[in-house]
Amino acid sequence: MLAHRFLAFATSLTGLFMVASSAAQDSTLLTREAFVQVVLNNHPVARQAALRPELGEASVRSARGGFDPMAIATYDEKRFDEKSYFRLFDAGLKVPTWYGVELFAGVQQNSGDFLDPQATTPGDGLLKLGGQVSVGQGLFIDQRRATLRKSQAYLRATRAEQEQMLNDLLLLALSDHTDWVAAYLALQVSNSAVGLASERLAAVRGSWRGGDRPAIDTLEAFLQVQDRQMRQQQATLAFRNASLRLSNHLWDDVQQPVEIQPNVVPDPMDLRSPGAFALADTSIQHVVTNHPFLLQAGARIDQLEIDRRLRGELLKPELDLKYQWLGNGAAVNDEGGTLLGDGHQFGVGFQMPLFLRRERGELSLAQLRQQDASLALERDRLRIRNRIRERANDIEVFGSQVRLGAEMVVNYERMLSGENQRFMAGESSLFLMNGREVPLIDARIRQVELEARLRKSYFSLDHEAGTLWRSWQR
Repeated sequence: MLAHRFLAFATSLTGLFMVASSAAQDSTLLTREAFVQVVLNNHPVARQAALRPELGEASVRSARGGFDPMAIATYDEKRFDEKSYFRLFDAGLKVPTWYGVELFAGVQQNSGDFLDPQATTPGDGLLKLGGQVSVGQGLFIDQRRATLRKSQAYLRATRAEQEQMLNDLLLLALSDHTDWVAAYLALQVSNSAVGLASERLAAVRGSWRGGDRPAIDTLEAFLQVQDRQMRQQQATLAFRNASLRLSNHLWDDVQQPVEIQPNVVPDPMDLRSPGAFALADTSIQHVVTNHPFLLQAGARIDQLEIDRRLRGELLKPELDLKYQWLGNGAAVNDEGGTLLGDGHQFGVGFQMPLFLRRERGELSLAQLRQQDASLALERDRLRIRNRIRERANDIEVFGSQVRLGAEMVVNYERMLSGENQRFMAGESSLFLMNGREVPLIDARIRQVELEARLRKSYFSLDHEAGTLWRSWQR
């Protein structure tokens, strides 16, 4: 009878799930979905990851400041020995543009007894409107444009870094959660085994008192109880430690750690894995193209390319052209005068090192850094592609082992059933019955471990592909 009860418990993995679910009816159930949402909402690493795009956006905002219009004004006055030597006032607005042209509009008004003749202005002031452009160095790219483009690449890198951080966080969290579920199911197997051995001990003692069994059988049945109690204690310890490891990922809304209470149990169905699996080469190519780690590397290469272009621009001579239209301030005051007449100011600036050793050296360094980063990218792309295939191999082998383990459980059940029939006919003993039950218990626990390894292999595959976090986005 006891052997039949054990067989009813351990007929299949689904049966174990049903028993564990019914044992959890009086407890609080923590599903994998609820656990992941708590981790993504409250874990410090998840909140740190949320800061990464904000850092990139702040960097872009700062770089765009290089193109902000700038109001400027200067006033300089000198008086000595009751004489007004000069009063200089210059104010205006500078507007940098993306194409390297800097526009300017302003007013200048100077006066004094000892004023430099070239600084002389009309009494109502001098109006200026014009711009400056670099037609040599800085025509296609300059420091301002390079800084903005590099900050935009950095923004792409921070978004990919956020995803990579969440992928790493979820892999560890889901792995610990899977271990927690597996430890719980292994504990259920041990609890049932102890209960069956205890009932068998009570029955053997009753038979001994009735004179049907020798006293040595009671000692053997008691040793079976002790052995399974020791296994139960190990399983209990494993479950408690797994609960503590899982608590490392749980935080509340105010960033206080949360510890899993003893009445909180997992959903046994969370240990199950998808039924079918196939990984096509096109899928590998797609995930490699969009892998967050490679996107970060690509953004860094983009930054190095911008730096190389800027260094190449430094090989050109500095040739700046400046032109301003000049007008009389009296036209603004309706006192006559032409706002923009024939007056103008034109200037040319030229500068170039003779040997360009520093510029050529910096360009070579930029090119070497870019080549180094490109080679590293190709290496990482191949490594990620092969690691994805490794995880696919793990899933294939572990899936086969899970199916083989389920068949072994069924065969052990048949062995136990046949031994039970012999025991009922008086042709077997407690020693042989225990010899059939222990391998079945071990097979049940090993089946749980195989299911856990298979489930974690699926998580590892998504992590290697860089898609683990995307699969949990709502």
